[in-house]
Amino acid sequence: MKSTADVVVIGAGVQGLSAAYHLGALGVGDVVVVEQAFIGAGSSGRSASMLMLQVWTEWQVRFSQVCFERYMRFQEELGVSPEYRQIGTLSLATQQSAPQELALAEMRRRLGVPCEFWQPDDLRRRFPALRTDDLAFGVFGAEDGVIEAQSIMMGYQAGARRFGVEIVQGARATGIRRDGEHIAAVETTEGEIQTHWVVNAAGADAARVGRWVGVDIPIDNRVRNVFVTDAFPAVPDEECPFVWDAAAEWYFRKERPGILIGIGKRALPEAAQGVDWAYLDEVFDKVVHRLPAAAEVGIAHGWSGIRSLSPDHRPILGPVAGVPGFINSCGWGGEGIMHAPIGGQLVAETIAYGAARTFPPEPFLLERFAGR
Repeated sequence: MKSTADVVVIGAGVQGLSAAYHLGALGVGDVVVVEQAFIGAGSSGRSASMLMLQVWTEWQVRFSQVCFERYMRFQEELGVSPEYRQIGTLSLATQQSAPQELALAEMRRRLGVPCEFWQPDDLRRRFPALRTDDLAFGVFGAEDGVIEAQSIMMGYQAGARRFGVEIVQGARATGIRRDGEHIAAVETTEGEIQTHWVVNAAGADAARVGRWVGVDIPIDNRVRNVFVTDAFPAVPDEECPFVWDAAAEWYFRKERPGILIGIGKRALPEAAQGVDWAYLDEVFDKVVHRLPAAAEVGIAHGWSGIRSLSPDHRPILGPVAGVPGFINSCGWGGEGIMHAPIGGQLVAETIAYGAARTFPPEPFLLERFAGR
């Protein structure tokens, strides 16, 4: 491991790897990425991996539009296919959630994202397995699809290394040494790396990294559990988009031969690496309400993924006032894979150019929480 670098990135999840790659692409090649375990060991390796334009806020739509275009030429740029598979997204609106879902659809259309409204009769005809008697409508976006997290991390890893980036696995960052207010070095279990720039892409550990420079990063680590059923013929492959049950806040999509179910934002004392089977019993009634056939199908396996959420559910991204050289890229809330191209781009622009250029940085800076 090198003892000096222009930039040290803490964390080799997808955002850390994207930052390293984009730094190299902008001419900052003297970069070291330190990862306490292995590439994708945190939430990046446990993502349900959707690429979506049918998202919930204006900033998410704008980020997704950029990332969609980047992923469509990912193989050309990085030599690895993101394994994009177009399946579409269907958001289900009950009478209670209908006003909110209508407003979201109108916002997306205003920003140039196409969508269709499907009435309950349409839903019953297209998806006989769905319970529809309490639904007002569905909103369908055809362009959304599945991407492969491991392929994307492989692409960014290989791309970063082509630019001379060193990626060190099994080296845990233990502190940041400062010279006055300036960054001087990152301390690791494998030795010290002298540097003037640190990128905090530590995921669930981002708040701990912030404390090393006296910064309070308000991250709330939540766990989303993902379950995959046994064979589920009631939901045919060719007819199943990613289905978001807005009122109950869970989703499913086909995962041959069964279905993949994602549910919950559960707080746990320690971020789980396995699956919380007790939670399945607690919430399965939501699944059966919308998909009655699920009552007769077993669960084959599952996993949990950490969602590191900021108070306003926007990422904490960019420099920190009073700590020159310290850059955050954390609090992605489960969207780190989907928005990896833009996250890495904005970090790299901040370091290479002195400020982010692709999007204004102010809505994502840590300072928005001042005085909270």
